[in-house]
Amino acid sequence: MTSLDLHGLGVRVHVTVSGSRVDELTDALRTAWSRCLVPRGSEIDAPPLTVSLEADEDLAPRLQRLTQDVTQTAIQAQRGRLFMFHAGAVTDPRTGAALAYVAPGGTGKTTLSGVLGRTHGYVTDETVGFNLDGRIMPYEKPLSIRPPDFTGVKIETSPDELGLARVHPDARLRRFVLIRRDESLTTPTVEPLGVLDAIVQLTSESSSLSSLGTPLHSLAAFLDARPPTLLVTYAEAESARDVLIEALEET
Repeated sequence: MTSLDLHGLGVRVHVTVSGSRVDELTDALRTAWSRCLVPRGSEIDAPPLTVSLEADEDLAPRLQRLTQDVTQTAIQAQRGRLFMFHAGAVTDPRTGAALAYVAPGGTGKTTLSGVLGRTHGYVTDETVGFNLDGRIMPYEKPLSIRPPDFTGVKIETSPDELGLARVHPDARLRRFVLIRRDESLTTPTVEPLGVLDAIVQLTSESSSLSSLGTPLHSLAAFLDARPPTLLVTYAEAESARDVLIEALEET
C-alpha cells in the first residue's frame, strides 16, 4: 500500500493505492497525473480516495475511474466557493488570459485541448473553476483520450506526454466560447451572444452554480465586464484552432 496527493481545482485529494499490482498502478498514476503532483498553495482538502489493482484486472479502466472520482471529489469540495463549468481551457503564454470552451461531455473539449495546448498553456480538458475576479484554479488532469479501437474505456494521458504547454502562473478567465460540432461545415461559424443568451446556455453546463450567493447576478456582471461570449460551430478541431486563438488574443 502506498499513497500520493493530487492537486487541482484548488483542492488536494489524498489517494491511497493498494492491491497486488500496487507499484504498477502507482507508477501509472504518477505518469498520468504528472502535472498534479505538486501543491499550488491556498488549497483545501477533499475527502480521500482509494484505488487498487489486482492481478486479474485491467489498468486502463482503473485509471479512467479514478480520474472521474478525483474530478467529482474536487467539484464537491469547491461547491459554493467557485464558478465551475464543464469546459476545457488554455492560457495566453504572454499574459495569462484564458479562454474557456464550454460543451457537454463527449463533444470535443479534449481534442481541442490537445490542439490548442501545443502553443497555449493547458489548464484543463474537463472542468474550469474560477472566482469572481476571474482567477482560475488550474486542473491539469490527464487528458481522457479515445483510442482508435475505442470500446468504452479512454486512455488517461499526461499533458507532458502530449507535449502541451504549461499553464500561465497567473491564469485569469478572459472569455467564454460555447462550442458545437457540425461535420457538414467546411469552415467554422462564429456567433456573438448577448449576456442573457450566454447565461442561459452556460448555466446548463455549470456545476453547483446555485450554491453560490446571487449566482445569476454575479455571472451576468462577470460576463458584462468581458468580451462577448461566442458560439463557435465547427467540424474538426484543427479547423477551429485559429478562430479560437483569435477570440482569446483579440484586443
